[in-house]
Amino acid sequence: MNDCNPSEPLSKRRLFQTYELDEARAIVAEKFCDHRLNIETHAAQFEACHHRAEGNAASLNYIRYGANVRIEPGELGSFYLIQIPLAGVAEIDNRGGKVLTHAGQGSVLNPHRETKMRWHEGCAQLLMQIDAMALAQEAERLLGTSIEGPITFETLVDENRPAAADWVRKLKTCFDLTEKEAIFGGDNNATQIRIERELIANFLRSQPSNISTLLASAPSTFANIHLRRAVQFIHANISKSITVLDIADASGTTTRSLQLYFQSEFNASPMRYLKQQRLRLARRMILQSRGERVLGDIVFEVGFSHFGRFSADYKKLFGESPSRTKQKAMTRSWVQPK
Repeated sequence: MNDCNPSEPLSKRRLFQTYELDEARAIVAEKFCDHRLNIETHAAQFEACHHRAEGNAASLNYIRYGANVRIEPGELGSFYLIQIPLAGVAEIDNRGGKVLTHAGQGSVLNPHRETKMRWHEGCAQLLMQIDAMALAQEAERLLGTSIEGPITFETLVDENRPAAADWVRKLKTCFDLTEKEAIFGGDNNATQIRIERELIANFLRSQPSNISTLLASAPSTFANIHLRRAVQFIHANISKSITVLDIADASGTTTRSLQLYFQSEFNASPMRYLKQQRLRLARRMILQSRGERVLGDIVFEVGFSHFGRFSADYKKLFGESPSRTKQKAMTRSWVQPK
């Protein structure tokens, strides 16, 4: 049985190496979520290791199990998990059909779907954990509009597809740079944020999902570069206090021209477009929290300062009150898009 060694990815970032099943379960749960972890066969000795590098909205991980184990986290809830096998085999069920993963075929776990996995002895994988809200916000930035339901990816990450293979290469490069302490722990936070956003954006573009068709006609295809920059700036700063002058400065044009661009494309002023996107973000947050969050907290988090005006604008846009949306979210009927 092999201990974790310096040749394994992120060896300088070892979180644990243990022969105790309960210890492995507890530490992995602390970084990911509560889950069932059981040895499937009577191995002579259980062994596991986990290396981890923390970022802002994402983390890089390397996990290996030295026995056949069943892992049942249920719904991950707050994050997506991309798993790229380096060695061994794993069976993944994310309620989108079971897939067998191995070198060249990975998986992505959708947080709103129940997950069950079986990692065979010696299975070692690279994992990228992505905050679900950050991924949705990046998707909205690319689309130029807010989305309501969860983004649902196909489970299988197939490196036979050139786009997927290219993304996996970029992920492995990030692991190499992290080993050199250039990112995921480096001093340049602006670089860290840019790298995470690029990884997330490229995964959204490369992995088939329920928004792939929308992404194919995203604002990045706008011929007007000023409009493209303005929309991207709005979605990158959607909860902050920004003015039309801020948007114009970021897009490199005048406020007058900006007004004309938005009126032509969206039939709305830049500030009205901003308000609509904040309302849509609030709706998605209510739905994604399944009604568990206080409405007032969400209202202020997305950039509104007056609950009464928010409620009136919300009902005008969606045809129902925020409290009604919260009631619907608690039924969880929206969670599994077809």
